[in-house]
Amino acid sequence: MFPSLTRDEVFRIETRRLWLRWPRLDDAAAMAKWVGLRQVAETSVSLRVGVTAAELATRIQSDRQANLEGRALDFAIVRQGDDVEVIGRIDVTMQPGRALELGYQLDPAYWGRGLMSEAVSALCAQVFELAPVNQIEAGVRPSNVGSMRVLEKCGFEATGMREQVSALYGRYAVANYVLARARPSALRAAAQRRVRVPATSHELLGLV
Repeated sequence: MFPSLTRDEVFRIETRRLWLRWPRLDDAAAMAKWVGLRQVAETSVSLRVGVTAAELATRIQSDRQANLEGRALDFAIVRQGDDVEVIGRIDVTMQPGRALELGYQLDPAYWGRGLMSEAVSALCAQVFELAPVNQIEAGVRPSNVGSMRVLEKCGFEATGMREQVSALYGRYAVANYVLARARPSALRAAAQRRVRVPATSHELLGLV
């Protein structure tokens, strides 16, 4: 579904404060420090509390394969100027029988700074530029007020409740949010977003 431009790990999205880049296997150790925290893991459908670096490495391999095949856009979130410390993750994937779905997690040490809103706006704007989709969905547990605020800030609209099914957490209700292609906020985000592809192999390796 996603074009060849996105199917190489040189593809990244740059925002005012962040880089969204492909996840790497050596990100697993840094991510394990916060992804397995209860307040983070339980916001997902597939991350368990106390997840290990080895489990995350397997997950990263799967995410990279999905990127390579154009089935998803899955990114590690790092701060500009620091390409090593992963402070979050974000992805959009096609769900069977449903629209493209957004998911994300952020290290609690960085909550409250507007960073996830920045990442969500940039990624959604990029999706609408690259993919023939009319909307992006996100499901949020009703207790996750912070995530609801992120989505609303980025132009998503609540459309009611739906059931979420997880191998880890069973069946539970989530509030469904939708961002339509025509939403003005998505278009404003597009103007703020920049995509950067390193021009040379030396730049890709960090030698320049």
